Amino acid sequence: MKTRFKRYTIFALIFVLSMVQIGCGGNSQAPEEEINSFTVGSSASFDTMNPLSSYMQATYEFFMLVYDPLVKYDENYDSIPALAKDWELSEDELTWTFNLQEGVKWHDGQPFTSEDVKYTFELMMDTGLGYMYSSYLTGITDIQCPDDNTVVISTDSPKANMLMNSTPILPKHILSEIPEEDLEIWANENPVGTGAYRFDSQGDNFYKVVVNNDYFGDIPEVDEYIFVSYDNIDSMAQSLMIGEIDGANNLNTAQYNQLMDDENVSVISGEEKGFMQVGINCWTADESGGNPLLKDKSIRQAIELAINKQKIVDMAYNGHGTVGTTLINPGDYFHYEPTEAELRSYNIDNANDLLESAGYIDSNGDGVRESADGAPLEFELITIADNLEEVKSGQMIVADLAEVGIKVNNVTMDSGALYDEIIGGTYDLFIWGWGSDVDPTVITGVLTTDQIGGNNEPFFSNERYDELFLLQQQEMDEEARREMVWEMQQIVYEEAPYIIIIYANNIQAIRSDRWTGFKQIPETGTYFFNLTDYNYLNIKPVE
Repeated sequence: MKTRFKRYTIFALIFVLSMVQIGCGGNSQAPEEEINSFTVGSSASFDTMNPLSSYMQATYEFFMLVYDPLVKYDENYDSIPALAKDWELSEDELTWTFNLQEGVKWHDGQPFTSEDVKYTFELMMDTGLGYMYSSYLTGITDIQCPDDNTVVISTDSPKANMLMNSTPILPKHILSEIPEEDLEIWANENPVGTGAYRFDSQGDNFYKVVVNNDYFGDIPEVDEYIFVSYDNIDSMAQSLMIGEIDGANNLNTAQYNQLMDDENVSVISGEEKGFMQVGINCWTADESGGNPLLKDKSIRQAIELAINKQKIVDMAYNGHGTVGTTLINPGDYFHYEPTEAELRSYNIDNANDLLESAGYIDSNGDGVRESADGAPLEFELITIADNLEEVKSGQMIVADLAEVGIKVNNVTMDSGALYDEIIGGTYDLFIWGWGSDVDPTVITGVLTTDQIGGNNEPFFSNERYDELFLLQQQEMDEEARREMVWEMQQIVYEEAPYIIIIYANNIQAIRSDRWTGFKQIPETGTYFFNLTDYNYLNIKPVE
């Protein structure tokens, strides 16, 4: 899933105090009864309310409340029933039978049936839409609906991530009326789901959902959630402290100590699935617009050796994170930790030696190495202008690489412009971040050959990697599957299309004087953006 699923970007909108009048904060009231209203502030943006084309983490959070999948995660990342009340797997591991909850209705009152599941999955498989969820559907060959409450899914081989499938089930009676060519740009201005919350309204910088009192599961105690976007993180922290909002995520590290001193606020620096990386254009095609020198993995590896990642963690992120290495976070069952021989820790001498041995020398004494044909090792590094941590990281990387004779010109732009550069393959280096998932297929799928021109930003291609990507999805033995995922991470670490700088924490806070029932997920994780709806469904007012 991307953080563009999950992509960390800043939404240039300002919270206005008049929001209180439409439900922001904990004091909004209906005419005759008090409403338990919880407002979540964030610097992360919504992109679109269309699940078929969204790729932002903040929108994924919203979708979890409005739409239900067949199966979801609990607070321990175990798969539990959602629209499917139970399921069975055939002896040959090729047929899954999902028995659905009975009496479920869409928010517009129409009955939910097995045909909605079939329609959603087949739509995404046939059109390639549903960017955040498509990897969950690989291997499905047939979907049958023997009755309204049963879905039978056949696969071409065992499917290891079937119960990790978080794809939101969409209403066939609405989407089937939209021409297929318009589905990707469909605005979905009034989302209709089966979830615990109904869409209510939206404005320039907010989205509001209200509790679904007809929900088939337990009815949560928070009557409404309002998601508000900020472009000024200091303003968000101040709004939290004075009680204008109830929770905040993606806070800047500068506010952490300030909020720690506020007895009314519970603030955490939680580990989050994902990382911040330097992406390197290693596209071998003639149409690549990047510097061709970056196709040499010796340069890519030397760049990693020359970057002082710990200094970036300490200075750009004020210690809120850990040094990055491979695609999957430490602590995750599928994380691969490079061996001592493989590890490219910060070492200027080793970086210089690697470049020298590859034939890159500073022949004219200007401090910049050149290739054998005289091309200088000079590259452009793009950072997103309003992401302070990433901009500071970029400045530090420029200084680090100068130490080994690599000249880097730092350029800032907005996230949209950077995305255009990436898709077009016209960049040299960039800094951005990915969010990840419990299923390793999501983040490892980014670098497969068939994602080139899409999620595969470095235009990386490796035949063995692609083979393992398919095999690990079919391996039902968890330890054997982990071995495959480990090998995939080894390949990427060796080839270095990404240099993973930091597994950054997400600083989040909740007004604990008002609310209870929430927890970090997992124990060292976050309140929000943790791939579960647990806290949203279990938060309740303090008596």
